[in-house]
Amino acid sequence: MKRLALLSLLLIAASFRVTAQEVNENPAPKVEATVSLSSAYLWRGDAVCGFHAAPDVKFSLGGFTLEHYDFLALDGSYKEIDWDLQYTVGDFTFHLADYYFHYANSPQKENYFSWKKGQTTHVDEVALVYESSAVPLIVKWFTFFWGDWIPGPGGLPSDLSLSSYLEITAYHRFSNGGVFSAALGNSVFKGNYTGYTRDFAPIHAELKYGRELSAGKVRFPLSASFVLNPFSGQCFAAASAGVSF
Repeated sequence: MKRLALLSLLLIAASFRVTAQEVNENPAPKVEATVSLSSAYLWRGDAVCGFHAAPDVKFSLGGFTLEHYDFLALDGSYKEIDWDLQYTVGDFTFHLADYYFHYANSPQKENYFSWKKGQTTHVDEVALVYESSAVPLIVKWFTFFWGDWIPGPGGLPSDLSLSSYLEITAYHRFSNGGVFSAALGNSVFKGNYTGYTRDFAPIHAELKYGRELSAGKVRFPLSASFVLNPFSGQCFAAASAGVSF
């Protein structure tokens, strides 16, 4: 079943084609940069680190976007370096992403160039996102295809988990430009979200409000969120402010 889910995502990605209209339009490339400060890095029902800076750069051309973003703990305890290649057609966006992370107190020597099984701290993922143009609804599916293994005898890495995450978000836009959203995310297949113990579990319930202020071409995104993990029983809150241009 896990292989079928991954194969389905790959087949969907392979079926995407740039339309003749997109080719004829010859769109100009677009670059967008954002730098944010946040009280906590919350990710799929967990708090990865506390106060951090999050620089983000996007380069877009046609339906393609290459995004580079980082999460850098202000106390130096954690850093994450990510790349995300995206292709959008209609309401669908396909993602191919690489996440690299390192904890300062980790006994494992840092090596960005290592993808070796059981030693790498790279995690690679494919994702499919559907954002309806008719109703305020977003559905996301993510699957790890490298870097996350089910522990075997002695804790050594065994089989790929193909751990997956499904999230559904509904949102409302206010007349002042603010957006309120409610999201529910579930772990699918045994993975690190549940300590490799359950095939399906709700791990992320989030309420969030965000608003973007502007001054000329410069924008200032602000947000606050509350996250509950029904599986672990933990709850988190975070606020962030940034500048985008």
